[in-house]
Amino acid sequence: MLNQSDTVYTRYGKCYTFNGNKTSAKRTRQGGMGNGLELMLDIQQDEYLPIWRETNETTLEAGIRVQIHSQDEPPYIHQLGFGVSPGFQTFVSCQEQRLSYLPQPWGNCRASSEPVIPGYDTYSVSACRLHCESIQVQRECNCRMIHMPALLQKDTGDSCPCETPCNVTRYGKELSMVKIPSKGSARYLSRKYHKTEEYIRDNFLILDIFFEALNYETIEQKKAYDIAGLLGDIGGQMGLFIGASILTILEILDYIYEVVKYRIKRLLRPQKNQNQQNQRNQIQNQIQGTKNLREQNLRAQLAASTIATVRLEDVKAKDPKDVTTAQAHGVYPASILPNHHHTQAAVQQDFAC
Repeated sequence: MLNQSDTVYTRYGKCYTFNGNKTSAKRTRQGGMGNGLELMLDIQQDEYLPIWRETNETTLEAGIRVQIHSQDEPPYIHQLGFGVSPGFQTFVSCQEQRLSYLPQPWGNCRASSEPVIPGYDTYSVSACRLHCESIQVQRECNCRMIHMPALLQKDTGDSCPCETPCNVTRYGKELSMVKIPSKGSARYLSRKYHKTEEYIRDNFLILDIFFEALNYETIEQKKAYDIAGLLGDIGGQMGLFIGASILTILEILDYIYEVVKYRIKRLLRPQKNQNQQNQRNQIQNQIQGTKNLREQNLRAQLAASTIATVRLEDVKAKDPKDVTTAQAHGVYPASILPNHHHTQAAVQQDFAC
């Protein structure tokens, strides 16, 4: 098993990661017990260091610490691992879960497009915490622990909040245990490994990790109230209380368009009206001038005709015969009567001239 695992350093020291390489990942074709990783380990309690006094790093338990994590994040086993005690066979049933969170302004997750943390290929909460620990330790003592990543740039002194990535893969676990070894298997293991039965009960353990089923569970964070829901509620309320529909909305838009169009025409109309009024005034002035000119010409013609008639009367009045003849037929002079009232041809010719 050690040949198929990678060495990784954590706060507990030297650890091993199984199937941690993404390029050559091992896959299982069937779920259930016996189709995963099964280990028998000897914890060798005799090799534990003696405890002289209690500190923050002092561990009183005997066993191993295990963490099941994605290949995209580093192990953070001292906080996220679970313990497996000796003298038991522990069954760990796993179920993959894929979580999706919403970015700003609906959520508070870190998008994958943002820059990654130096020393890691992808962003994760574990990588962020290790990076923050490295910054703090380097600030205090100008050094770092072996499991901490090396800082490629100096600390700016800013705070180091670790946001949740928008896409997370985690594994739900269900643990169950049975006591080992049985009386029959204790003698067999004692002969096989050349250990006493008491040593086997105190130091041996079996770990069986497998997938419950070859599927995954998706958990998505969605908007509580989106644009589609808002429009649907507005349409429902309008239809319920005022009987409005899409056709009503179109009519309202058409009415607004007509009002705006009318306002724009009114703004542009005064200049056109002024030009039209000026043209009308010019035409009226021309017509009035033409009328005045015609009236003047008509008056002049009428005046000329009146003067000529008077002169003709004066001329005719000098002949006594014409005056007597004219008075015999009527009160008016014969020179101003129409032609059909005259009986004498001489008088007709004189009037005609």
